[in-house]
Amino acid sequence: MRYYGERVVTRLLLAMCAVGGVIVMLPRLGSAQRPLEVLQPPITVSIRGEVAEPGVYSLEFGARAADLLAAAGGALPGAALSLLSLADPLTDGESVYVPGVAAADGRGERVSLNTASLAQLDTLPGVGPVMAARIVAHRPYSTIEDALRVPGIGPKTLERLRPLVTL
Repeated sequence: MRYYGERVVTRLLLAMCAVGGVIVMLPRLGSAQRPLEVLQPPITVSIRGEVAEPGVYSLEFGARAADLLAAAGGALPGAALSLLSLADPLTDGESVYVPGVAAADGRGERVSLNTASLAQLDTLPGVGPVMAARIVAHRPYSTIEDALRVPGIGPKTLERLRPLVTL
């Protein structure tokens, strides 16, 4: 008899747990849950260089460099788009510079930091034979800013060389 009473009590407790679970879950079952929405504010970025309308633009979060270039009216005919990664995602406050194919001093093609000879590098203002050798020793460069690794090239020198060099 004792065994029969334990089974009844066990079933009674299970039934109470089931009813209690339904009571707790009932409000959740009646309401449809909406997916989580993440709102991202627009980003503000600037573009300068060889573009139709340089300036500051507000783009939606997740925009790419190509979106910024389109917002600025596209590249001018002398732009060196091969030096840009148009697929790069943009971040708020970023500035994009679109370089030109010709050197800023009007002397024709830019000097390549990765492939120019010592003599070609020596033609750059402020770069003599020693600095040219240092530039060659620190090759390859993946960005113009990598030239800051070269002893003797600081931010001011880099800004002076930027319109005259390429990769």
